[in-house]
Amino acid sequence: MKNKKLKTLLPCCLLLIGGVSGLSACDGSGKIDVNSDDITVTFWVTFNDSYMQVIENIITMFNQDYPNIHIDVVKQSGSYSDLETNILQGIPADNYPNMALCYPDHVADYLETGRVVQMDDYMNDPEYGWTNEDLEDVFPNLLASGQELQVEGTWCLPFAASSEAMFYNDVLIGLDLSSYDSSINGGAALSADYLGSLTWEELTNHLFPALEKANADPSCTSLYGFINTESNDYSGIMGYDSDDNLYITLAEQYGYEYTSVDTATGKGSVNFANNTNMKNLMKTFNGLYNRGTDEDGEDNLKYFTTEGTNGDNYTNSYFVNRGFLFSIGSTGGTHYQVEGNSDQVHATRIPQAEGHDTKCISQGPSIVFFDKRTDTAEAETLAAWLFYKYLTNTQNTAYWGIETGYMPIRESAYYTDDWLDASTVAGKSGEELTFAEVYSLYSDISSSLFTSPAFKGSSECRNQASSIMTQCLIATDLDSTIDKIFSDAENEAKLAM
Repeated sequence: MKNKKLKTLLPCCLLLIGGVSGLSACDGSGKIDVNSDDITVTFWVTFNDSYMQVIENIITMFNQDYPNIHIDVVKQSGSYSDLETNILQGIPADNYPNMALCYPDHVADYLETGRVVQMDDYMNDPEYGWTNEDLEDVFPNLLASGQELQVEGTWCLPFAASSEAMFYNDVLIGLDLSSYDSSINGGAALSADYLGSLTWEELTNHLFPALEKANADPSCTSLYGFINTESNDYSGIMGYDSDDNLYITLAEQYGYEYTSVDTATGKGSVNFANNTNMKNLMKTFNGLYNRGTDEDGEDNLKYFTTEGTNGDNYTNSYFVNRGFLFSIGSTGGTHYQVEGNSDQVHATRIPQAEGHDTKCISQGPSIVFFDKRTDTAEAETLAAWLFYKYLTNTQNTAYWGIETGYMPIRESAYYTDDWLDASTVAGKSGEELTFAEVYSLYSDISSSLFTSPAFKGSSECRNQASSIMTQCLIATDLDSTIDKIFSDAENEAKLAM
């Protein structure tokens, strides 16, 4: 996009061109200066109290540079989906913010209203925008998540980035499984390096069966009976907190189709019904969940379960009580993997597809900016941009990450003294060690993060991916139902497009 100087210092009307907000000529009714005139920016969030405190601390520092810009952070109750609903319902009544937390799927819906501000001119403005060094510093795959929508341009900007990690109990480190399978880790005891390089194939064919045997073997004193199957309603070897993330990640890791968008037409497409490769993969995972009974009539231990198969309860709630040896969940929710857990928890990379490039999902909320359709709208958007720019500078993105567990959006943040100290593993234990391992993981996977394209209906595609995953895991005769599961999901997704 052409790099032009912003005219946001003057109150302007915003011209709608094809439903997209664009900067228009100013009406000459008087100058508003973001450096002296009072401007209020409303920011809608769903933060908990501890996150709110971090934001308030950053606002206090921001106001040392811009004392006249007032950032009004409004905490909305409910989930990110509830936040989206509040905004979509509020726009017709002119009750919506200048900026808000979002996911790209939500922005795809917001674009239909014509109230989203395209941020390219703000990012590239020679006076107020990012420098070339800034643009190179922000991870490009995080920035791309706000650009892969049905209309060309940058429609939201990264903020609280996260991915997924595999959390596991310390009992696994040093565990010798060679008597059950001598191929595991070359016959050596389990190590952090081995667990951090797992593939789904290694898990399925070797590690899961060996761990089941060890858990049932009285001679394996460190693991015998470790997995709590008595007091936990749900238990197994590995739990995954998000059915939709699992489906989407598997499709990305193995190079199978999920969704795509044609930016020339704005149309999204989904391929569930005819996706033979994903159907075969679902059959594999069905076997990990439905393991029937052993020769003595006892129920076999489930190798793999998800939130959807655990009564819609996050598997981490059972992991902390020894219901699982492994729990895969959001790095932004690391605290929930250790809260109330008396054991040491480690964090490492999630399993990957054998023979394919490393892929880890990129998630965590971004920030979207709205045109308020007032005389001071452009001044407010500029003020909102200046706050975002400050919020995500090197020091603040590192500070936010350390205080919340989220991933800094800038590479330079990983070289700050505070981040280097927080990500140092040596000499740490307990929750501090788990977080340090997550922070170290961010550096390892930052170039492997991926996002799915967002378009009208992409949110429903994600819902249907979750439904497919859950239904395929619990089905007792998947061969007879899998085609219908996939075709029904495609039909439901297309209804939302």
